[in-house]
Amino acid sequence: MTNPIKHFFSTEAEERYVPNRELLCYATALAGQNMTYSLVSKWIFYFCTNILHMDPGKVGNITSISRVWDALNDPIVGVVLDRRDFKPGQKLHPYLGKLPVAIGVLSALMFVNFGLPTGWAMALFLVFYFAWDLVYSFQDTALWGTMALISPHSAERGRVSQWLNIGAGLGSASVELVSLMMGVLGGMGIGESTQFIFYGLFFGLCGELLSALAAKTKERVAFVPEEKQSFWKDFADLRHNKIMILYLLAQIVSFFDGAVPHIYFFKYCVTLGLGKKTIPGESVLFVYGILSNLLGIPAQFFSAKVGSLVGGMRNVIIIAKTGNIALRVLAYFIGFDSLGKFAAVTVIMNFASVFNNLTGIAGRTILCDSVDYAEYKTGKRTEGVCFSAQNFTNKLLDSIKLFVCGRILAALKFDGALTVDELRAASPQYFSAQWPIFMLLPALGSLMYLIPFLCIRYSKKDRDKVEAYLAEKRDRC
Repeated sequence: MTNPIKHFFSTEAEERYVPNRELLCYATALAGQNMTYSLVSKWIFYFCTNILHMDPGKVGNITSISRVWDALNDPIVGVVLDRRDFKPGQKLHPYLGKLPVAIGVLSALMFVNFGLPTGWAMALFLVFYFAWDLVYSFQDTALWGTMALISPHSAERGRVSQWLNIGAGLGSASVELVSLMMGVLGGMGIGESTQFIFYGLFFGLCGELLSALAAKTKERVAFVPEEKQSFWKDFADLRHNKIMILYLLAQIVSFFDGAVPHIYFFKYCVTLGLGKKTIPGESVLFVYGILSNLLGIPAQFFSAKVGSLVGGMRNVIIIAKTGNIALRVLAYFIGFDSLGKFAAVTVIMNFASVFNNLTGIAGRTILCDSVDYAEYKTGKRTEGVCFSAQNFTNKLLDSIKLFVCGRILAALKFDGALTVDELRAASPQYFSAQWPIFMLLPALGSLMYLIPFLCIRYSKKDRDKVEAYLAEKRDRC
């Protein structure tokens, strides 16, 4: 008799191309890379203003320009990767073993105060950042693109995506220790300038060195010689990849989700009483962030099995987005102005976190499927273009969210220089709008996401047909 527990954790024999040791190295590599990326994305602004003493407005201009450069170079990098002549099994691997050293060194250098005048410090920072971003784009596209080459079967790529997201999440979460360490090391008399040298070396350099473990993966999708065509024709062929286009469009139109950071709700609108003590909103946000993800984190371990039970990752996303909408509407009507309501909403949002984590894993699996689909339609594999387009979309989405956040706060007459009581007197509409913004705006984002996503027509039958065709094509070669 079959053991139901063992069956639940297993995958079909034909899908087991990737051994657990290789998968562990790959997930660890993503953890290391996300340590580096999170350090740069979360702390570089603070380093520039508080350590290098740059004007915040100028730092904002620099980071805006760099964001534009960051987004524009990704599609170009993707086409370069796809057009390069390579040996079988070596399409993306050359970028996984050696680039991390250069990226790690540049990451560490960005967090060193060389004691230069502000103008020279800004110029040096730009040199380091632009060099870092260009090299990082090659590694990032190759690192995630390898997921489409590690196995010819969609179901196993779903299993790989599951573990990569867990690794990436753990790496990103580790950088939250910086704020804790700043307080501890500061109390020991260690200045922040010295601290950031350590953070750059540990999270930046060491994180990237960990990411070099991705070189231990194998590219198992066989190389089929392809006819060369023009650079722009490679871009134009993206129109045939309808799965990728609709998936990325769904991400872009969901910009309402997370547009306004949670701190604007918790800091000004939330206080909780525990006996005679009053917990400020900032502390409540920290507690809420932990308690509302207790189910979401372990749920990632079961995403591949969930996908097989509901008929594929497309159905996972549809169920997850629909469930997120329903749970947020329910939580909205419960409210958040007492300890009991806080507990009830936190429980509900725990289930919403399950849906959110499953969506991320399923989305990357679908992106890998789109590479197979594009090869089926055009005869060319485009891991580079597909995953660089994903990076471009994420950066474009961040830019839109920043713009929308600014417009919403401006419309509500938010002024960060005012105290809570002063802001309440000056803009009562700000306080009445925060609960709907916090709870319902992400629900609107999920609804907008579903509109283009439901247009994707790629059933399990279609997927099996594509995989069978590609397997036969490679056997012929």
